[in-house]
Amino acid sequence: MEEITLQVAFNRAFTYLRASGVEMTVERYRALLHLIEESVASAGEDGQGDQLLESVMERIPGYFDLPATVPPQATPELCRGNIGYGRDV
Repeated sequence: MEEITLQVAFNRAFTYLRASGVEMTVERYRALLHLIEESVASAGEDGQGDQLLESVMERIPGYFDLPATVPPQATPELCRGNIGYGRDV
């Protein structure tokens, strides 16, 4: 796996938060940096870059209040209808 730098982990987490509708303030930037710091500490010196990124992304809900997502309906609502079969014409 390719080594993932701290900047890449920060950028991905930041982009995820912005796409989720979280407005970034100074306190939220600090929380994101603290989150990355804890992820680096948990990964240790022999931690892989992909483990670091996974750890950062898994910790986001514990640090930030993300808006609830409502998935869209996959299909329009089903309605029963009659197209004229069985009708006497």
